[in-house]
Amino acid sequence: MNCSLRLRALARTLATASALPLSCLLGGCGDAGAQAVIEVSEAELPCASSAPGEPWESTAWPDGSGACPWLRFEGRRTYRIAHGLGRAPRSVLVYLSFEEDGTSSAPSAGDMSRILTANDAFVELRNGVNQDFYLRVVLD
Repeated sequence: MNCSLRLRALARTLATASALPLSCLLGGCGDAGAQAVIEVSEAELPCASSAPGEPWESTAWPDGSGACPWLRFEGRRTYRIAHGLGRAPRSVLVYLSFEEDGTSSAPSAGDMSRILTANDAFVELRNGVNQDFYLRVVLD
């Protein structure tokens, strides 16, 4: 086999080998993991609160007692959270923390908690990043 044929064969092999990892990386960027919906009932939110004319809260602000943990919000997952507001919310506020008790929380932004649906029975949120958080939702 002459030198030019060997170089062409090597170039084809390298092109194929470099395209495979790239296709694997690009394939991992979809929302496939977020397609399974995790249902959260009101019974699973023992610290949720709402009073007539007041906002609905999935849990309380951190008070240091740990009595009201925030909801685990796994990365690349979609959550359907039942609420007792009694109507479709006018606004959906999402707070995230790295701590289960909600300390050092901040308002969420972007793909960390995409709002998919908000109706009179539930809100549906998608965590579109590869990071787990703890979640607090306020509906008004």
